Amino acid sequence: MRIGGFNKYRNSVATVSGREAWYSELILDTSTSIACDGLGIDDQHLYVKTASGNSLQALSIDSPGKLGPQTVALESPLGRIAAWSAAPHDTSMVCAADDQGVVSVWKDCSPMLTVKAHAAACSSVKFHPTVAGVLATAATVSTASKSSEVRLWNVSASTESAFWETSVDGIVDSVAIRGDGQLISAITHDGICQIYDPRQHASSAASSVGRTAAIYAPGRPTRVLWLGEKPYMLTTGLTRMRERSAALWDQRNLAKPLASISLQPSTKPLIPLYDEDTQLAYLAEKGDNAIRWVDADPSSAKPLAELGTVVLQSQVSGCALLPKRALRVMSGEIARVHVVTENSGAGTGAAIIPISHVAPRRTYLDFHADLYPDTRAPLPAQSFDQWIAQQPASVPRMALDPAKSEASLASLRQIYAAALGQVNKEAAPSPVERDVSQNSPLVAKLSAAEALSSEPKPKTVATSTSEAIPTPEPTPVTPATTLPPKPQAKPSVPASEGSKVFALKTGQATPKKQWQPVQKDYARFKYLEGYIHRPSSHYTNISNVNLRFSQENEPIKVSPKFIAVACDGAGGQVGIIRRDSPGRVPTKLPTIVHGSSVVSMEFDPFDPNVVATAGSDGKLQMWHIPDTELSEETSFDLVEYICVTADRIHQIRFHPWAKGVVAVLVTDADEQAIFVYHGLKLHFIVGKTTDGIHSFAWSPDGECIALTTKKSRQLQIYDPRTQDLLAKGPSMDSIRPCRIAWIDSSRICLAGFGSGSQRQIKVYNVDDLAKPTATATIDVGPGLLVPIVDADCGIIYLDDRGSRLTHPFELVGDKLFALPKLEAAQPGLGLAVVPKKYADIGHCEVGLFYRLNAQSVEPIGFRVPRKRPEYFQDDIFIDTYDTETPSVDVVAWIDGVKAAPLMASLCPPGMTPLSQAPPETIRRRTFEAKVEKPVDNTKDAINAMLRRVESSDDGASDGRNGSGANDDENSSGSDWDD
Repeated sequence: MRIGGFNKYRNSVATVSGREAWYSELILDTSTSIACDGLGIDDQHLYVKTASGNSLQALSIDSPGKLGPQTVALESPLGRIAAWSAAPHDTSMVCAADDQGVVSVWKDCSPMLTVKAHAAACSSVKFHPTVAGVLATAATVSTASKSSEVRLWNVSASTESAFWETSVDGIVDSVAIRGDGQLISAITHDGICQIYDPRQHASSAASSVGRTAAIYAPGRPTRVLWLGEKPYMLTTGLTRMRERSAALWDQRNLAKPLASISLQPSTKPLIPLYDEDTQLAYLAEKGDNAIRWVDADPSSAKPLAELGTVVLQSQVSGCALLPKRALRVMSGEIARVHVVTENSGAGTGAAIIPISHVAPRRTYLDFHADLYPDTRAPLPAQSFDQWIAQQPASVPRMALDPAKSEASLASLRQIYAAALGQVNKEAAPSPVERDVSQNSPLVAKLSAAEALSSEPKPKTVATSTSEAIPTPEPTPVTPATTLPPKPQAKPSVPASEGSKVFALKTGQATPKKQWQPVQKDYARFKYLEGYIHRPSSHYTNISNVNLRFSQENEPIKVSPKFIAVACDGAGGQVGIIRRDSPGRVPTKLPTIVHGSSVVSMEFDPFDPNVVATAGSDGKLQMWHIPDTELSEETSFDLVEYICVTADRIHQIRFHPWAKGVVAVLVTDADEQAIFVYHGLKLHFIVGKTTDGIHSFAWSPDGECIALTTKKSRQLQIYDPRTQDLLAKGPSMDSIRPCRIAWIDSSRICLAGFGSGSQRQIKVYNVDDLAKPTATATIDVGPGLLVPIVDADCGIIYLDDRGSRLTHPFELVGDKLFALPKLEAAQPGLGLAVVPKKYADIGHCEVGLFYRLNAQSVEPIGFRVPRKRPEYFQDDIFIDTYDTETPSVDVVAWIDGVKAAPLMASLCPPGMTPLSQAPPETIRRRTFEAKVEKPVDNTKDAINAMLRRVESSDDGASDGRNGSGANDDENSSGSDWDD
């Protein structure tokens, strides 16, 4: 996310599920260690501690209701369970640690392994995020000396000793492993969190690689959690005033937290949960009844800003996040928090209550891809040996789209099964479940296959769904159980399933690669950066913006000199602001009063001091704005007045090259048409229809007018001077409003709604309007998209009216490429653009816009990062149309003369074009020069040293003359000439 932005999930709504979805009347023991969340969860089960305290109860997620006491499936052999956790790589594996220091692992509700991990009670147990079968445990060795130990175990190797351990000064409350598996953190009762790299030090003398400052009160419980694979941590604890507190830390600078929040006093810490897909953190108040969610994105404008709270009727004793794979994505559900409460409120027993978080959308008929990025798949990222060898991990990710998720996960599992050599060539296999209890010789097979292959193993697999699927890695096993395999070809996924994958390399002939990502077209501006100009350039304190301005037009227009804003007030008011005077505007703006409600306004493209206003009274008026300082008493002269002979005006558009020609979309009786005026005379009537017209636009050369109809949903192109229909075709699929813009003289862009309220953008070629040449679906939403075209760069900016977003797209050939979005702090009411020459060309700004908010106007820009910005980037800023100079006489244009657009250079004075810039200095030559210079200096130093030694031996004070010294120099230096 862009620095200073806002989390797009901030408007999510939390709903407590009805009692029919609760797991109620449970008899539970809610006492747990500080580090335990009080609930384990995977795709299939919920794991809670029974009333006896020495066993876990596995509840089926698909079977809520009044459960009561059930058969205990998971029992600890010795003590009472203190902490437990579900495996992220397997949907049926859970581990638990008890107060006797014993760690137990179950697979499919059957005992798998029991290890005596510590001599004292375990306080924390966690699965490794990238390697299957690796656990992290922590225990307090001595309460008196305040010393603890943290250990790592490879349970898949069935060993009874830890492969890594470290001593920690203090009582460890919680441990956590970073999402990429590289670092482990342990936070103590003193409020200090220490970070270790377990692959660097394999002994108890391992030293920490970092430690946080002590911001919590000592002697009080704390928690730690990594934010996925990012170098950031979230810690919770209690302040000296016993206030619950959460802090966000950057691993690279642990001197102080990036951000922190404080809540009401308590004796128990917050339980932190984190969703790396949405970058939201959930803070459960253990012992209290509130669940909060905050923005946990470190790059956001306000990290840890509270976004919402859910208050329950009883106290919270545990919580957990449901894996993304099990969410109801077609209902807009972005997260589901299961909360353990001590009393269900319906009589007796505890309950597990699901709280669903939903992102609001107008409809949920289609999958909202913008809400659901590819998420972690239930497969490991690497083997134990690869992790120990510090090889980079590629976390397998799967799609959440129901149309793709099963195929995506099946492809991952089939590739994983192919690596295991377990795919049946004749019959399609069932989904492969990972079983770490089996001693499969997978490590030896893969290592032998990789050693025999002549090419490096690919990191990803390309599928037909355009997803990069990381190659799954095996489970490490005991070396004694592995056998060297015979070189043989491994089967791959059948091509009939539409996925092209690579076959595992063997000692036989190396198979030819089956797929290569060949991209003929590419987005030149994929690194386009949108930004908001500094606050000192904003226009603030606009108190009377017309929030009910017509949806057919924009309430803001900009000329090189002035900004016009539609304002509330009697008589139809338009506020005028000088563009060169940012800051706090007067309480009462200098205002043009039209005489009736203003429905449309436009600046004359050839005179920045003239603005036209159209009112609901059917009048079109043009006003002159003086160049003097504007105040409340400023008067505006009416330079032209046109009484349109129609019932209503909807839109006005000036001709792009003929000064004084204006086209007006009107309603007359039950028909709509476009009237073309020059002065007071109506010259042409274009596109008269009873179907209604959404919007229209002049072509860039001023020869055609394109419009879209309402009822018939057509795109039509007319010659305004002959009124002939030149071409027509289907437009958007919905009768809802759409906007039109010309890209160039041969292509047209439409922005509107498709079926199911999908917001779409379509590009048509005027030579064939039968179907669009390019289509892109943005999302589902109510806001109208307004296209603004940069024909020089081929970029289409979509202003999302009523939203904070601006969606840029680049048109390359017949393809639309989505570019990085710009998100503002406030919803926008309209967007206006100035000619490109007024942008900051020297800083590679390709577009300068003005966004109207409820009380301000803020300039926003889009720039392209370049390597040598000190030169004029003439490959981006090509000669553009001089839109401020008319190129055809009005009378000649009316008679049929075609305009000849004028061109202008955008090169600022004093800048050298990049095409004429000298070539960059080659670094290789610079390096060689630096290498040769020390060698020469060394020779000189040695010669000087030898001269001093000889002079000392011969007696420097014997009065030898200068010529003798020179002779010695020449003789001693001759030995080094070669």
